[in-house]
Amino acid sequence: MSAGALPPRAKAAPVLVLCRQCIRYVFEGTVVCPHCSGNAREIGERYRDEGYLGIETIQRIDRLRDAADEDRAARGTKT
Repeated sequence: MSAGALPPRAKAAPVLVLCRQCIRYVFEGTVVCPHCSGNAREIGERYRDEGYLGIETIQRIDRLRDAADEDRAARGTKT
């Protein structure tokens, strides 16, 4: 790198989630799905019946557990 040149800046990839109607990926925070024009946040039959709701719940529990572990580590307490 030459003197004075700034290093390239990394940019985080956008977070993608499943549309709860058509089970296709959309950007996190999307309300109206660009694929099916349905409410991407409202749980549909296919989302529930094919097990995606269960998977989402397990992932949410894992994230909460990880956050609690990090919080305990930062405070220096044990589980």
